[in-house]
Amino acid sequence: MNQKPNFLFFFSDQHRGDWMPYEEEVKKRLGVEGLELRLPHIRSLMDRGTAFSCAISPAPVCAPARACLASGRRYRNCRVYQNNVNYDPALPNFYGTLKEHGYFVTGTGKFDLNKADLEWGDGFHELLQRMGFSEAYDSEGKMDTIWAAMQDRPGPYGQMLESVGWLEAHKDDMMNRGGKDIPTPLPEEYYADNWIGEKSRRLIAGLPKHQPWFMQINFSGPHDPWDVTIPMKEAMKDRRFPEAADCHFPEQNQGVRQNYAAMIENIDRHIGLCIEELERQGMLENTILIYGADHGELMGDHGMYGKSKPEQGSIHIPLVIDASRFDGKKGCCNQTPVELQDLTATILDYAGIEPEYKLESCSLRPVLEGKTERVRDYGISELITPNREGLLKSFGAVTDGDWKLIMKAGEPDRLYRLSKDPFECQDLAGEYPEEAERMRKGFLDRGEKMNPAIALYLKSFVTPQPKA
Repeated sequence: MNQKPNFLFFFSDQHRGDWMPYEEEVKKRLGVEGLELRLPHIRSLMDRGTAFSCAISPAPVCAPARACLASGRRYRNCRVYQNNVNYDPALPNFYGTLKEHGYFVTGTGKFDLNKADLEWGDGFHELLQRMGFSEAYDSEGKMDTIWAAMQDRPGPYGQMLESVGWLEAHKDDMMNRGGKDIPTPLPEEYYADNWIGEKSRRLIAGLPKHQPWFMQINFSGPHDPWDVTIPMKEAMKDRRFPEAADCHFPEQNQGVRQNYAAMIENIDRHIGLCIEELERQGMLENTILIYGADHGELMGDHGMYGKSKPEQGSIHIPLVIDASRFDGKKGCCNQTPVELQDLTATILDYAGIEPEYKLESCSLRPVLEGKTERVRDYGISELITPNREGLLKSFGAVTDGDWKLIMKAGEPDRLYRLSKDPFECQDLAGEYPEEAERMRKGFLDRGEKMNPAIALYLKSFVTPQPKA
């Protein structure tokens, strides 16, 4: 057995944080009473480890969120501000740091670190090599499969579909389905997450047994469009899910919610199969297991779909860490704010590595071991877009797990009490200005101490008080 732990990280795309198999008390607090998801393997991770029910995406867009994770930095410092920018390999990242300290670093599926190029080569492209991966099998996400194929340069997944004669049918389906909940024409074995799961199990079977390793499995679901296979669709036909908040098309939304649940349950199935393979290889007892997502999905809340918004459906993510084989507590649910990039410091901490570069990431190890309840006072999510006329608007959002403030330029700030209003239907900014100001300060300070020189400079401008 290695002295250092292995890490197997299951990373989904667009899984909202309240659609998880929480206990009833937690589901009630999150406003999803009656939500029944059949996720036995994710639930097993929760039973053996810690679930973070207030985990936040630092930026609810694929490439920026994943850049925050790679660098261990918040959005403003990750150098990837939208999906049209590649990760800068000059910026240190935890993958390369692990490799420098003796880890074998690998992964499968949609990394989204070179998303701007729509170029994956054979799956182990130059960017991943420069970032320090030992090997990888990177592939395109759902719509990137289509964009790349339309430019006659399909990625690894598109190449596979082309080789078996299914690429054109898949392109036609994805380009014309919009928000429909119809099943994909693809056979089971060619469905993206099934293909990623099969590739992942093969890679697990070949992982080194005498060297510590890190492996990241990047699923393409439950990202829109809502494509599911025929058996996945059939399994959902008699199931009904909680309706979206403030949604004017509840019946139409039910079909989409069924497909969304089907994608999450399919991911859970592959998690189970991968863990079985890990156990078959005799490496489970030396491995920390993680499940998370890059950002959420509004799923009809307030009449909206997608991400890129400051509402909870978009920025709230699932996060579960099973470190029970390394003194982690079992069956815990932590309700304090954490951020996606906190995984960076956590993984390096368990690997026994002190990075020589700055992180804006807090190790969750003290929480996992029951030594503390909280590592952050606030969770922050934000987005910067230069196109003022476009669909996306710059925003800042901050929460302490109870209160949440949303800030947008040119609009009044909005304040919500998530513990009583989890879907942000009642703006309390006018009623509780002191809470709004406290949250605004938390967003600006970001939990950091002010530079002493700046503090001294500001102090010099304080107006002297008259003597009594």
